[in-house]
Amino acid sequence: MPIFRTHCWNVSVVVSLTKWTVSTASCTISVLNRLQRSNGNKAHPLRPIYLISKTPHPGVIHIPILTISFLQPDIDFTKYNGIILTSKQAVLALEHYTFDWERLTCVCVSEGTADAARKGGAGRVEIGDGYGTSLPKVLKSFALNQRWLYLRPKVIATDWVETAREDGIHIDEAIVYETTCNEEAHGVSIEANAILVFTSPSSITCFCKWYSILPTHTVVAIGKTTRDAFADAKEVLISPQNSVASAVELAQKIAHSTLSF
Repeated sequence: MPIFRTHCWNVSVVVSLTKWTVSTASCTISVLNRLQRSNGNKAHPLRPIYLISKTPHPGVIHIPILTISFLQPDIDFTKYNGIILTSKQAVLALEHYTFDWERLTCVCVSEGTADAARKGGAGRVEIGDGYGTSLPKVLKSFALNQRWLYLRPKVIATDWVETAREDGIHIDEAIVYETTCNEEAHGVSIEANAILVFTSPSSITCFCKWYSILPTHTVVAIGKTTRDAFADAKEVLISPQNSVASAVELAQKIAHSTLSF
């Protein structure tokens, strides 16, 4: 019986002659007998890269695991000096409002979100380092009498807002969109030597609803927040920058490499 290296610790294992099933807090990882798996399979010159996200990216196989619903709550934008945006979806949510939001200062979590805001017409844009935890520092650079509106998803990965409020920053929140699993995204055939790129904690949750992560897969996460959502999984690579482009670039380097990750 061959021995396999898994991505998880403290797991329960069910062993049969042909298949082991490893249960983790976030996903089920199926470990196939390596001899059986390799029988009849030809080596691929380049490992396939799958992007598990809402939107596609050039050069990779996209699994549209997420779907977005815009909620359109009533908002009086005139009460605020600025808005806080932590995703491109928040920028898209603004398209459902007729108020001239472009005159407001936009504090964006990352360069990618800031670029979307600029394309939407935003004038003054301030940018964090890619993580929500950086936003209180950005907001503290403004006068404390400024009023901010955080246009947020229904579920958030980090509670940076309370930290900002403890610093005396006035922030209101409006839930303008909801991320759910795309029921049409299951059934994709994923190769055993694939490189999987995850863009958010919700992309992990939805992927693990229908798919298994094999020990032969290489996993790349956008940022520490996404990496931490893998619960007990240890071998998850983090992209140098908190962006899809950076994560895909890392995955492409791995795909072209002869190194084993």
